[in-house]
Amino acid sequence: MREDRQSPLHSLNARALLPGGPGTRPLAIEPGAPAVLAMTDFRTAPVVTTSFDTTIDQALAQMKLSGARFAFVTGADHGLAGSVTSYDIQGEKPMQYMLSVGCSETTCAWRDVQVENIMEPVQDWQVIEFGRVERMTIAQVASLLEEAGRRYLVVVEPAAAGGAVQVRGLFSAARLQMLAGSGMARAAEEALAA
Repeated sequence: MREDRQSPLHSLNARALLPGGPGTRPLAIEPGAPAVLAMTDFRTAPVVTTSFDTTIDQALAQMKLSGARFAFVTGADHGLAGSVTSYDIQGEKPMQYMLSVGCSETTCAWRDVQVENIMEPVQDWQVIEFGRVERMTIAQVASLLEEAGRRYLVVVEPAAAGGAVQVRGLFSAARLQMLAGSGMARAAEEALAA
């Protein structure tokens, strides 16, 4: 005998709104929520990469196309060489590089600067282990980023190859602020009301 069960699928009988639009609930996570909720997890999210020998203009265009402000840089061996951000490209780093190699108005141009000239090499990264992230809150990670004066924090975990680590995820200070912003504001309001 067949049981009649109601399907969990149904027709949409209401006006549908896109997230973030007028009349939608704000996307917010409480500052005390687990940090992994705010981490970009590369097991499920795409990894944006650029080559070390790409011009900064090309890298920025690629980031804009991907909707990212951070890209991992691959080296000549196609291994991980470093990282670059849109802030690096649009900030002072290109000009500092051009001045450091003796460029003048007639010898160098912005279009000549490559990613490798301004990237942060892997050996200069400050990273955090995923095992530790699992025990932290969003507020703790936000505080860690602020104390370190960093916009991004790379999360690593042990790789299958002995002694190596692999990139697992990424925290963005801007994203943490956006996600926890209304939650932090609500907590501050409650503290003032008490």
